[in-house]
Amino acid sequence: MNKNKIKFVVINVIVIIVIISNTMIGISSATRAEPINPEKLPIQVNEGEPVSFIIQIEDYSDARIITIDTSLIGIDNNPIYDFGDLNPSITESRYNSTIILDVSSLPLKEFKVSISGRAPMGETRIPIPNTNIIVSKLDKATKKYYEVIVDKKTINIKPFELIIKSNEEFTKTIDKLQWKEFDGIKKESMKMFNNGLTSEAQNIVNELVKINIPNNLLLFWIFRIDNNLLLNIIVVGFTIFGFIIGFKYAGGKPIDEGNED
Repeated sequence: MNKNKIKFVVINVIVIIVIISNTMIGISSATRAEPINPEKLPIQVNEGEPVSFIIQIEDYSDARIITIDTSLIGIDNNPIYDFGDLNPSITESRYNSTIILDVSSLPLKEFKVSISGRAPMGETRIPIPNTNIIVSKLDKATKKYYEVIVDKKTINIKPFELIIKSNEEFTKTIDKLQWKEFDGIKKESMKMFNNGLTSEAQNIVNELVKINIPNNLLLFWIFRIDNNLLLNIIVVGFTIFGFIIGFKYAGGKPIDEGNED
């Protein structure tokens, strides 16, 4: 075979590959998946909040596999996915967060699926061995109502922001501290919170918010201090400092995320 024939064959192979690729892209991009009830979903969801909606998937007749994934968690013994009359045709478990559908088993060119569950919890509390300290780990990653994948190509995804109660409460409380005298303590409290000592950090900022009138501070609901504002701030500052020193040298230490399993 001469060089011209080889070149001709190579060019034709490339053309065929391009045509096939474009055809496959056209197939997956033709498939549509949209929410229909409600048509718009909130951009924020509280952890543990129940969520229910319906999406419609259509124009998938040339596809082979449709995958639907969600961050929602099933409630009690109810399935996450409900395909209505198509349920008997679905062989995959409708209780799992991810479900894979063989298009050849779907009798219609379009279908609706109801997705119901609750938003995941965003805080995990982990006891530190040999101490009385409990460290909280916050999952602030973006979650998704649904993601529809056709033949390994994502055609639609609807994300939401997970509102974590402890993080929301801490942020609202610390935003109330406007006096510049509190800046140092606020910074240390935020470090404690980010290191997982969420309850301790929240207790500290709660006490700081109570400092409204000089000469009157009830510290941690136990000690009443009758003195000026500067002394109150110093006392709270030493309380934080003492806790940090005790935490570092009493055997407790923040979780090293890089060493997690």
